[in-house]
Amino acid sequence: MTLRPVIFIVLFLLYSNLFAQNRFTVLIDPGHGGSNKGAVYGNLEEHELTLSIALKLKNLLAGKNINAVLTRTSDKEVPLKQRAELIESVKPDLFISIHFNSQSFLTTNRGFEIYYPGDDLSSDSGKMIKDYHRANCSFHYGSIFKELYLKSALFNTYKMSFNMFTQKHDLLIFDATTAPGLLLEAGYLTSPDDRACIENSGFINDMSQLIYEVLVKSSQEKCY
Repeated sequence: MTLRPVIFIVLFLLYSNLFAQNRFTVLIDPGHGGSNKGAVYGNLEEHELTLSIALKLKNLLAGKNINAVLTRTSDKEVPLKQRAELIESVKPDLFISIHFNSQSFLTTNRGFEIYYPGDDLSSDSGKMIKDYHRANCSFHYGSIFKELYLKSALFNTYKMSFNMFTQKHDLLIFDATTAPGLLLEAGYLTSPDDRACIENSGFINDMSQLIYEVLVKSSQEKCY
């Protein structure tokens, strides 16, 4: 073998390795599943809605420089411990847990909500620094989400309000994992206004498209 092909092979391997290292990995967690239906209102069931969004999103991401892993791809129940173990195994740049909200007594609560992991100032310095960095990265990705949500059809055409973007303590999916993460509450099934949006035939596509755009921008503005 001459020197030129050897150099080409070495450069190709180096480039391939660099490309793989720079590839953004997201873990998509469609909430609930199987007998664990989550929030239910009439024909709207949370476990079906979250899976529909996740599968649409998976298709949108196919062929892009984003590696997408799903905690479930069918309507089956996946224990929270198993979801957390998968997140820890994959070590994604970001995980997104998709949910829909409900209220037992109020129908006035409505809107889109984003939660991200809290930091723990009471822990030892090593863990505190890791938690603080994780919270900052989660906030970074959540800020991208809020920015694009306020420009999206969901906010401007559907008129689904933006209700909350805040840290969430004592949430099991955050407590059991170490990767940056966001939990989305994509609307209240108990809100007549939100249901009018969710029941729209284009809602699943538009929500999936929004999350896709968030992930593309997040991959370009990766938190290290």
